[in-house]
Amino acid sequence: MSALRSIGLWLLVPLMLFGIFVGGLMTWHHDTQLYGGEEQQGALIGCTESAEVNCDIVNTSAYSEIAGIPIATLSIPFYATVLVLAILALRRRIGARALIVTAGAGALVYSGFLYYISTSELKYVCAWCIRLYGVNAAIVVLGLFGGKLARPDKNLLVTIGGIYIGLLLLAAGGERLYRASLTGSGGTVIADAADERERDPKGDAPTLSFTVKTEDNNERTYALDADDAWTGNRDAKVAVVMFGDLECGYCKRSSAEIGRLEATYGDRVLFVYKHFPMDPACNPGVKNKKHREACLAAKASVCAQEQGVFWAFHDLAYKNQHQLGADYLRTYAVQAGSDGGAYDACMSTDAPLAKVRHDAEVGASLDVHGTPRIFVNGKLYRSGSSAEVMARAIEVALGASEAEAAKSAATLRTTGSAAEIVPADSPAQRDITFGDLKFKIDTFEGSIKAGAAVSAKHEVPALRVTWYDAKAACEKAGKRLCTEEEWVSACQNSRAIDDNGNGELADDMIEGTAYPYGDFHDDNRCWDARNADKDRPVYTGELAGCATPTGVYDLTGNVEEWAGDTPEKAVLLGGAYDTSEDHARCYRRNDTFGAGYASPKTGFRCCGN
Repeated sequence: MSALRSIGLWLLVPLMLFGIFVGGLMTWHHDTQLYGGEEQQGALIGCTESAEVNCDIVNTSAYSEIAGIPIATLSIPFYATVLVLAILALRRRIGARALIVTAGAGALVYSGFLYYISTSELKYVCAWCIRLYGVNAAIVVLGLFGGKLARPDKNLLVTIGGIYIGLLLLAAGGERLYRASLTGSGGTVIADAADERERDPKGDAPTLSFTVKTEDNNERTYALDADDAWTGNRDAKVAVVMFGDLECGYCKRSSAEIGRLEATYGDRVLFVYKHFPMDPACNPGVKNKKHREACLAAKASVCAQEQGVFWAFHDLAYKNQHQLGADYLRTYAVQAGSDGGAYDACMSTDAPLAKVRHDAEVGASLDVHGTPRIFVNGKLYRSGSSAEVMARAIEVALGASEAEAAKSAATLRTTGSAAEIVPADSPAQRDITFGDLKFKIDTFEGSIKAGAAVSAKHEVPALRVTWYDAKAACEKAGKRLCTEEEWVSACQNSRAIDDNGNGELADDMIEGTAYPYGDFHDDNRCWDARNADKDRPVYTGELAGCATPTGVYDLTGNVEEWAGDTPEKAVLLGGAYDTSEDHARCYRRNDTFGAGYASPKTGFRCCGN
């Protein structure tokens, strides 16, 4: 090979190293933004936000993962494999350059698809993605720069395929380990929030002021505002103040922790919510736009507050955090008790934005840089703080000694238990009634014996089941597959309603609870968010805490369950043992593969009349 012809291949070497670096950088950014605490998050260098560019939104969108693995992570083995091909081509391996060009062409086509999604669906582009699009184009050009392409032989295809698969497994495994390091070995255990809210307490917030030590180690004094959203004891001298963002995942978790505090100390402590949306459009205290709907959601909550239903709206918005568009927010406001016309009139004015901006300015004056930030009588707690830790501060502020505070915090009120035992005499099916919706549903995930479905405790759940297999097994047992309406209703303990009218019940507003046992994820309850490489499904009814109030077990986690009364309506629900905590929930549906799909994670349960 002449020196001139090899220039393109030599140039590919640093380009592929650059691609690997960018893949790692964007994997770090993706995982820390979605799974890390605020203290672990950082801005993505080389991607300055503008009206068209926002790497935070693009690199954490629903399109940023394939099968739960970040696209950025998948790019690492791709560029590493092209690097190997470039080295082989330099060593005159016949067919290596043809594979380089083919790989580059495929990547370039996929780049076009991603660019279309970014511009048409997300309305932003990612600067690092654009750079990688250029790298993909360069792979084709530099691969062609060297003469005719020879067809690769079978040995080369097998070798490169093995190298790619090995690198893919290594990259995916490394990403999973890193994600686990961010979430912790056991994740965050969240107890159920308080019961459904009634209307907000009447009256202005009290005029309390606090001296605080900020996270920048500055001493500041601030006072509550009369129009702050508050609940609890208005005359209390102890206050828990949260600066939050309704689109912030860690705020959702922290709101559950504060719900536990409110359930225990609501008669002795004041609880206040102040807005700090992570979007400079309504928060001059932040530079980067982290959340697309944060400003709109904050304004909507202010309008809900005007009608005395802030806290009910707050709970619905966090519960349905996956849907915070304008129409959904209005639905939550009305569901919380707002008058729709009055809500619309409020949203058309500048008043809610002014309130949100004021709260954000207060937060900025206290050196708040992210959410959630929680002050217990002026003592600062960052994201991820447990209710037990904050309860100790509350007890001390109420006059307890450190020893007494520690003892009281250890017995903090929770609702529900994950340590119960599944009754040995549990029936095979449960009767479910929500108004005129009446049906029976299997108490346990289905196993198959002699071709018929079996619902019993401590059985091996059926795996690798297609929708057709599940339907046949249910019918042989004298039952049928559940409809999506029945399955979701049983899981969320409330009748499912097709709010958006698209014929699907698990893709819109949650009428009941997000998980079978409550609104917030608890790692101790269901067999989900496990290691895909090390763990496997468990016996039916193995985890007593993974149950609905009606006594139906394992509706989320363990194995995905087929539902739908026709092949066209076939859908997998509930997630499997390796499904992340945010996806293994009552309202997460999977209809990607069709009724003939089966995997080591597909199972079922039956229903009846």
